[in-house]
Amino acid sequence: MQVATVGKNLSTSWSAAFITRLHRYKALFLRRWWIPVLTTCLGLFVEAFLIYQMPPSYLSASKMMLAGKLNIAQGAVYSEDSVNFYGTQIQLMQSAEVKHSAESLVRSAHPELQSVPVEITVLQKPRTSIFDLAAVGSAPEYTQAYLNAIMQKYLDFKRGMREDRGHEITTGITEQLIQVEKDLRNGEDEMLEFQKQNNIGFIQEQGNSAAQYLVKLNQQYAQLKTEYDLLNLLDLDQNLDRAQNKTEAASGQGSDNQGMPFSDVGPEGDYLKAKQQIQLLKAERETLAKDLRPNHPKILKLNDEITKQDKLIQLFRADTLEKLKTRRESIGKQMENLQANIKEWEAKALDLSQRLAQFNRIKGKVDRLKTLYDRLTNNLKEIDVSQVVGGEDQVSIMEMATSPVSVRPGLIKSLLIGFGIGALAGLAILVLLDRIDDRMASFSEFQHHFSENILGQIPKEKTKDKVDLLQPDDARHVFAESYRNIRSSIFFMPYDGPRPKSFLVTSAVPSEGKSTISANLAITMALSGARTLLIDCDLRRGGLREAFGISSKIGFSEVLKQEVNWREVVVPTAYETLFVLPRGKTLSQPSEQLLRDSTEALLKELYQHYDYVIIDSSPVLAADDTTSIAPKIDATIFVVRLSYTSARLTKKALELLYGRQVNIPGVILNFVDTSLPEYYYYQYSEYYSTPTSVPDGEAVAPVRRQRSKPMETT
Repeated sequence: MQVATVGKNLSTSWSAAFITRLHRYKALFLRRWWIPVLTTCLGLFVEAFLIYQMPPSYLSASKMMLAGKLNIAQGAVYSEDSVNFYGTQIQLMQSAEVKHSAESLVRSAHPELQSVPVEITVLQKPRTSIFDLAAVGSAPEYTQAYLNAIMQKYLDFKRGMREDRGHEITTGITEQLIQVEKDLRNGEDEMLEFQKQNNIGFIQEQGNSAAQYLVKLNQQYAQLKTEYDLLNLLDLDQNLDRAQNKTEAASGQGSDNQGMPFSDVGPEGDYLKAKQQIQLLKAERETLAKDLRPNHPKILKLNDEITKQDKLIQLFRADTLEKLKTRRESIGKQMENLQANIKEWEAKALDLSQRLAQFNRIKGKVDRLKTLYDRLTNNLKEIDVSQVVGGEDQVSIMEMATSPVSVRPGLIKSLLIGFGIGALAGLAILVLLDRIDDRMASFSEFQHHFSENILGQIPKEKTKDKVDLLQPDDARHVFAESYRNIRSSIFFMPYDGPRPKSFLVTSAVPSEGKSTISANLAITMALSGARTLLIDCDLRRGGLREAFGISSKIGFSEVLKQEVNWREVVVPTAYETLFVLPRGKTLSQPSEQLLRDSTEALLKELYQHYDYVIIDSSPVLAADDTTSIAPKIDATIFVVRLSYTSARLTKKALELLYGRQVNIPGVILNFVDTSLPEYYYYQYSEYYSTPTSVPDGEAVAPVRRQRSKPMETT
């Protein structure tokens, strides 16, 4: 059972990996589709150029037809295999012997024509008996003459082959007929000699009588053996009882009894009578014993008589046993005699059977030779007629070679070759690019490169515009559920020390979606009731102000420079427990501000007023801002956009963070293709849809929907 389960799991894993690889190639093809198109066009252009450079060729066509088949005698007619007939004729027309003969014929008939290579093509029209012949060569007159010569030499070759084959068949049949006639005479002489030495009729009659007599002897032996075995197995009383029952049955049916005879006189009768008498005496004694004492004279007299009867029974029993022994020995002698007779008659019957079988073998051989002799004689008479009439399939010329026309042979084939080579070259380039490209397209590919924990996976939204922020009653159920999954991972992730309250969201390079994830994650935490502060720490290109529609021009930059208090620039949002600290003015050197002790003091002050602080930071490899502030934050969440982020760049960014002693509890995979088989979690989007009806007794509270501005993926 365990072996079957393991095998099933391996098969499922292999299938999922294969489908994932196909999706990767599909995405690569959609991105680089112009490469195979370009190579295919280049292959077609090269083949077209080569065809254009080839010298002109001329085509001449003709037709040959199968005239039919007349079967004069099935056994003596030469014909090809009907199943492979057409293929055989096509190969004959294109054979080297026919081509050499045709070249010789053209040279002798048209010595003025210069010999050029000619390609012959023969095809059979579907569901017809017509052959289409085509000749392609560089000289028009020679090509036409060569095609006519091919058809003529093919017919000559067929005619000569038929004549040679007919002569070979006639010679072979004649030789075989002479040998069969000789064997027939020898067989007839052998059968006549055997009949002289053996009376066949007497042998058959005697064989039947011997068989019947053997059956009778075997029956008698079986009856005696049964009787002998019963005499050995049964005791005296059982044998006497069996003999008495047989006697009564035989007397009632009037049949002979082969068992032990029973008679009222003799030892058997006396023995049985004595047994009956003692039974009567014992019964009488039991009757008197009810009224008389054991010492009564009548009882004593009966005891004496019973004793006498016992002695008589012993005497009669000994005599009867002796008689049974004599009977058993007699039956044994009879069995020995029958066995000897059976062996003697079996030898006689076997000898008669062997002689009869020998005669039948000789007679069967003679009959077969007579049949073969008659068939060969008929074939020899019919073969001459078949050769004259032509009983095999006849191929004749239907149309002579047409006037040559200029063609470019193999145009379609050459273009297909160019198309195939170009397409294969393009696919090979795509495969090479895939080997060079280290961008990860799926969860399994990320696991192949990295061992970091996965906090969650955000499915890609099928929209050309910017992704909207989450709403309390957002209709993108799967999209919203993925953020709830990340929130649960953060809330319930095991930690050795105190749980983190501040989270910095970053990525390796721009355009991986870290800002969108920061905003939506803050919204999700606020919807759970947690008092959440979202800080735009991307002091170069932060866009949270535009996403939440904040009009204030000052923010986190001014707080870092200690120009304003953070309470003055924190902006409430449409979500009751969510607050945003926008970016403020752009800073040219933000890392100097982030490294100050005042920044760490600011973060500690913020922790006292909010349950969670979400910080959207700049990409790790784009600036030193993230590596300057990340060590001051409780946990850093790293964002990887599938099919976009390079594994090499992701690894370098993680190494920079680990080098700064940054705590990275996990990674969020963004832009996930949910059509892959490994993302079964996203296959049940209908589970999250809002019910169309509300049960009685329940009310749905109205939810105020605050429409946020679309957010650019950064």
